[in-house]
Amino acid sequence: MDSRLRAFSSPELVNAAAVAINQNPPSTISQPQQPSQDYSLEGIAANVKLLLKVIRDHNEASAREFDDRKTQRVAGMITILDDIKARLERSQSNSKKRVAQLRRCNTDLRPNRGGGGAAGTAEKKAPETAAMTDDKEKLKKQLSSCKAARKSLEMLCSSLGKEKEIMVSQLARRVSELSEMEELVNLLKAQNETLTSKLQASGGLTGECQAGNNDSSNAVLLDRNEQLSDQLLKSLDSYRALKRKYKGAKEECSALRAAVEEETAAGLARIRRLKQKLDNREDEPVDIEGEIRALEKMFVQFKVKILKEEEKRGQHGSKPAPSSSSSHHHGRP
Repeated sequence: MDSRLRAFSSPELVNAAAVAINQNPPSTISQPQQPSQDYSLEGIAANVKLLLKVIRDHNEASAREFDDRKTQRVAGMITILDDIKARLERSQSNSKKRVAQLRRCNTDLRPNRGGGGAAGTAEKKAPETAAMTDDKEKLKKQLSSCKAARKSLEMLCSSLGKEKEIMVSQLARRVSELSEMEELVNLLKAQNETLTSKLQASGGLTGECQAGNNDSSNAVLLDRNEQLSDQLLKSLDSYRALKRKYKGAKEECSALRAAVEEETAAGLARIRRLKQKLDNREDEPVDIEGEIRALEKMFVQFKVKILKEEEKRGQHGSKPAPSSSSSHHHGRP
């Protein structure tokens, strides 16, 4: 047992090693397990799930016109992203520390034997094999984190597609309102033509009717005609305003759609490049932290654009729409 204890150069490990050797034969002593970082990665996965849930709630709430918790949800999403970034950095730093400690332990526990040949070559290759194993584990964890980031980006792209569908439905509603306004304008035009024909007919019968009755009926018809003309002008003005708003909203929707498609294509291209780099990581080094930071920046830009568009729609939606029912208060003469 003394020859086995000489392999340890650290004094505080002698007692533990002696107990392990007494309990287990040399051929069955298992290698010490390396501390895993599954807990931190599980925390990152939980944060990503929470972020996706908050994004879904945000998309559902954006369909409503009045949403007073929009700012709180955005702040919560940014906080979750910061926490994910901090956990990834801490996980990477812990991985680096663990690799350094393992290499130091391999150096301390190297047996001091004077022989050469195949045994000496195997002892020299053991630390290199352990270092390569640690590098592979580190790359696997980085690859899993990149896959999680890719899934979150895909969910964000799907949420942007839902936003686009909501905007299309709103534009369809505006088109239906414009068609109703056109029908109302046509109805008012028909009423105006009817009143004009009646006025002309009453003017042709002036010789048959008394002068007082003709004057009173003509005054009533003229007053009614003026009222309907005012209503027609107001309806035409509101129709033109709605048409301008519809045109502006359509242009904004087209611009936003083009920007979203462009940025989505750029994000997917970045993810493909990152995947290729990870597949070819033996040829060139991969800056995982820089790629994740770039993806985070792209997420923030997406959120800012969505918030700006929702604020614009909220401002347009808060204005009262022109009432089209005022023209139905007066019946036909």
